[in-house]
Amino acid sequence: MVETITNTTLQRLEKLFYKINKPSRYIGGEIGSANKDWNSAEARAAFAFPDLYEIGISNLGLRILYDRINNCKNRNFLADRVYAPETDFRDCLKEEGLLLYGLESKKPLSEFDVIAFSLQYELSYPTLLSMLELGGIPYKNEERNDSHPIVIAGGPGSYNPEPVADFIDAFIIGDGETVIIEIMETVQSAKKSRLTRLETLKKLADLRGVYVPVVYDGTKMVEKRIEDIDNTDYPVDFPVPFSSAVHDRAVIEIRRGCGRMCRFCQPCFVNFPVRERSPQNIIRLTDEVLKNTGYEEYSLLSLSSNDYKGIETLVKTLNDAHSRKGISLSLPSQRADRFSLELAELIQSVRKSTVTIAPEAGTQRLRNVINKNLTERQIIEAAMSTYKAGWQNIKLYFMIGLPTETFEDLDGIYELLKTIMTEARQVKSELGLKKNLSITCTVSIFVPKPFTPFQWTGQDNHDVLYEKIKYLKEKTKNIKGVKLNFHDIFLCRLEAVFSRGDRQLGKLIEAAYQNGSYLDAWREHFNRQVWLDSAEEAGINLEEYAEKTYMPNDKTPWDMLNVGVKKDWLWREYQNALAAKVSIPCEEACSNCGVCQEFGVAPSLQSE
Repeated sequence: MVETITNTTLQRLEKLFYKINKPSRYIGGEIGSANKDWNSAEARAAFAFPDLYEIGISNLGLRILYDRINNCKNRNFLADRVYAPETDFRDCLKEEGLLLYGLESKKPLSEFDVIAFSLQYELSYPTLLSMLELGGIPYKNEERNDSHPIVIAGGPGSYNPEPVADFIDAFIIGDGETVIIEIMETVQSAKKSRLTRLETLKKLADLRGVYVPVVYDGTKMVEKRIEDIDNTDYPVDFPVPFSSAVHDRAVIEIRRGCGRMCRFCQPCFVNFPVRERSPQNIIRLTDEVLKNTGYEEYSLLSLSSNDYKGIETLVKTLNDAHSRKGISLSLPSQRADRFSLELAELIQSVRKSTVTIAPEAGTQRLRNVINKNLTERQIIEAAMSTYKAGWQNIKLYFMIGLPTETFEDLDGIYELLKTIMTEARQVKSELGLKKNLSITCTVSIFVPKPFTPFQWTGQDNHDVLYEKIKYLKEKTKNIKGVKLNFHDIFLCRLEAVFSRGDRQLGKLIEAAYQNGSYLDAWREHFNRQVWLDSAEEAGINLEEYAEKTYMPNDKTPWDMLNVGVKKDWLWREYQNALAAKVSIPCEEACSNCGVCQEFGVAPSLQSE
């Protein structure tokens, strides 16, 4: 019999910390952690991240919801955290007969009322199953009884919930700040009324933005939730890890959504309309977060940070307040057509952060196909402005396997890189710069996603992708100062399988878990053969799933969800893509995608 974590077994647990790597992952008690009283809480949730502590501790979504529950006024709720243990600690827990637990309460996951997973990456699904079993919870929802927690999930993976519908009881669709409180209130009320598990799930299904597979009857679509981020509480005090995290900095979300409408980008379409936080709130939140956490670096987060209205003025104000203290600012996800020398100089006033430019495609034709709304000259000028401002190393993002792509488009990547390096040498000579420009290119593989204009098209065949990578490597190998890093074809193939797959894929996830899949986001843990064997065992043809093409009237696995974007509008955008016809960003003119009319909302943008 597995022993729960009591005062007696805590001593056994503490002994394990001397046997494992990085025990700080598992002890809790970080500065900023809530550490609420277990016994007085009327409803308890464990936020679960199916990856290692150093990844999950930085996740902004979980940070926001953890703060919302623990600071909910007039409600005695408790939120704890749990991350996937590394294999050494996982094996120790099994050997000692101990259950996976919440970091702060040290209570087994099976004793919580709600387990809330963040679905960020498709290959983490088998790890999710492992965490449930390690916590004393059956991983199949049909095997849970009234004594088990309600298992919910949110995040990008929820926009096609079907592959994990056999394991998750309820999915949050859209923004979670308000609905998470409604879920906790529903669970609290159900406990007091002694409702059965099924009765509780039916209550949850009545909430807007909640999809409950076991009770969904297909009569009404599940509408996403939309929050006004400028008038929503934001965490200014949160757990700061003892050891370094992957993103070890404070984060201020300045903008939710993106109006650029790049046709491959799911976060753009599912987060419509664009909403910006006011500069006054950003300044206030930054002051409080830095004061409470002690971080010496902070990031202004958005899908496209320099699209924020008045970004230069905002950055200057923040720099004036914090740069003299040695606190640096970074701006991820910058658009090349909005990149300015003034902004570059402001960002590097304390220390240089990485500058990333994302052309995505090498030719203007293909950039038109994906609606990137970038010209080659804008990309080159952004790179040159960066180099002139003092950066010797920049990053570029490209994508291969995009719809209609040809080898001429790959030639375009080569020509663009060659032109940038040629002009950089001229700039070096003219300005007397000491160091050459170097470029690191990340080349990802296109994965079609639901609720995008490319949701109908399949991924390129494996052999075609292999030939494209081989061709591009050979083509660019003699460009001095340029390094290309390619995503793994098979990993991207699995992402494509799950991104648009159906409920049958639950068999594949279960088989992969039973065959040893765990922490597959990490190269040292990923085993290709496990997935191949599991697919054969489950009767799943990976190629058919990844390369499947839908027609406009075909039923898709995610049809029960309504994110506001009209399906016929997405199809028209797909036809525009095939014709290499660009669409005007919705921040410049309404595109009639349907979101604002459907939900009675509007973009919320700051003035310049």
